[in-house]
Amino acid sequence: MRTRHIEVFNSIYKTGSVTSAAKHLNVSQPSVSKVLAHAEQQLGFALFERIRMKLVPTPEAHILFKHTAVMEDVLIDINQISESLTEFPKDRLRLSCTPSLGIDYLPKAIAIFKKNNPNVSLEISTLQYSELKNKIIDTSIDIAIAQDQKEDKEIGVLNLTKGVFVLVKPENNKNMNLESTPFIKLSSISPLGKKLDKYIQKNNINLKSTITSDNYQMAASLVINGFGYSILDEFTAKISQSRGITISPLKPKLEFSIDLMYLKEKPLSIMTKKFMEFISNFNYTV
Repeated sequence: MRTRHIEVFNSIYKTGSVTSAAKHLNVSQPSVSKVLAHAEQQLGFALFERIRMKLVPTPEAHILFKHTAVMEDVLIDINQISESLTEFPKDRLRLSCTPSLGIDYLPKAIAIFKKNNPNVSLEISTLQYSELKNKIIDTSIDIAIAQDQKEDKEIGVLNLTKGVFVLVKPENNKNMNLESTPFIKLSSISPLGKKLDKYIQKNNINLKSTITSDNYQMAASLVINGFGYSILDEFTAKISQSRGITISPLKPKLEFSIDLMYLKEKPLSIMTKKFMEFISNFNYTV
């Protein structure tokens, strides 16, 4: 029996007539009669006999209904779940980002998204650049947000917004001589570090560097403690400004992209797509 056969059979069995079954299923009476006839033809036996103007289930129908009634409950559950997923997708979203974006940018976005989507279950983590791609490929996370990412055969990239590098100095030493002051350099392991290296070489900037850090917050903390100065992404700099950092624009200007990464070969859930649409239109302000 097909699913439609079961729906019609169960409805006639419970209501006792084709007319009532048609009303219950919100279809025409001839349509119900046609489906019933087709079901009986495939089964090879009658399901109902007309006795005194009523459709009376045959003995075979009584036996069959014990099983089709269970099937009907399953179909109802499936329909309810389908409607719930469409209207109120209760889904898990596993999201990761680089540490610098996890300080303020992503938390602000998530706070708004969670408020508008209270049913979503979020798992959030921060990872270094080298780990993000591997975690997406082995499906440990669904999507990731990082700076200056490139699309390849496995990883898709959605550009979200732009950011800029800024010059940061200790607030209590605004007039420091940069030529004789230690420069805290970002590690070239990261895409931002590589971009900054190329910028420094291209513009023939002479820097005295004795410390290299792959942690942008640590670089900012060293500036706060008066060790030297650095060039950082605007997100790390702005969140550290209240702790004793002065920020100046970098000239010439140096931009970087903020990108969302996802696995191309894996279908995205409704909630993941919804978050991607949201974060694409998210307007970050400090």
